[in-house]
Amino acid sequence: MKKILKYTLLLALLLPISATAQETKKSKEERRAEKQLAQAEKERAKQEEWEKKHAPSEADVVYIFGVGTNFNDSTVYLSEVLPVTHLRLTKKYKFLPYRADFSQQFKDYLMEHYGVQHETTCVFYAAKRSKTSKRFYKMKKRYLDMGTSNLIVVPADSFKFTKPDYDNVAF
Repeated sequence: MKKILKYTLLLALLLPISATAQETKKSKEERRAEKQLAQAEKERAKQEEWEKKHAPSEADVVYIFGVGTNFNDSTVYLSEVLPVTHLRLTKKYKFLPYRADFSQQFKDYLMEHYGVQHETTCVFYAAKRSKTSKRFYKMKKRYLDMGTSNLIVVPADSFKFTKPDYDNVAF
């Protein structure tokens, strides 16, 4: 009986301590969560400031042309070299943001205007028009020299690449 009374008293004493420990632990977690939230808000503000400072301007132009081909068909589609404003290549690796979107734009155009269903499309790009034009003529010459391909050059007045408008995209 003494043992049961002893354990009961001990439990009665420990319960209030554990309740205050849980409250202290909860308040520590709340403070940590508030601290993390403040840090995230600070980083977001810093990112927005950087994006405003480094946002592409009208002077930032990338020159792009697209190639579309079906490996079961002999027809190759080439778009002319087209400028896209307000676009800048990534700083470190000189990649084109939205590459897949530009390729999809060209694929959609081919499906809509030429009725082709299974074209594989890709885009070539550079910050200088001369570099892109050189690559365009090299690609055009390759398909003309093969002699087995029908080459269709998509005119610039019927197709234009447009920059996708996404919110909260850092590049």
